[in-house]
Amino acid sequence: MSGPDRIDAAADADGAEEAPRVEHDVHDFTGPLSPAVARLLRVFGALCLLFFALDFVIDRGGHGAGEHPPGEGIPGFYAVYGFAGCVLLVLVAKEMRKVVMRDEDYYERAARVSPAPVEPSGEEH
Repeated sequence: MSGPDRIDAAADADGAEEAPRVEHDVHDFTGPLSPAVARLLRVFGALCLLFFALDFVIDRGGHGAGEHPPGEGIPGFYAVYGFAGCVLLVLVAKEMRKVVMRDEDYYERAARVSPAPVEPSGEEH
């Protein structure tokens, strides 16, 4: 079998076969977008610009005097605040990845080191 779902059986140094691995095509998302994805991104971008522009003409109101959070009166404040929050979330996640990421064969190594599971004897305790 060839293509994105090709299955290869890898062999150890002593010739024993490991469990088959499924290889997938690598996609780094830097290539051209499909027409459907490009259209979806254009629609989302247009909606973002529309809502940002409406923020300059629509009075949101809804709060009593003195109950506004700082910056709420600035047009586009929530758009900038939300964008900054998303950027911060991505940057924090990139740093967290360094801490929580495991080696590619982490679980295979753990399975080789741990003893085989004990079969239940059928006796009641």
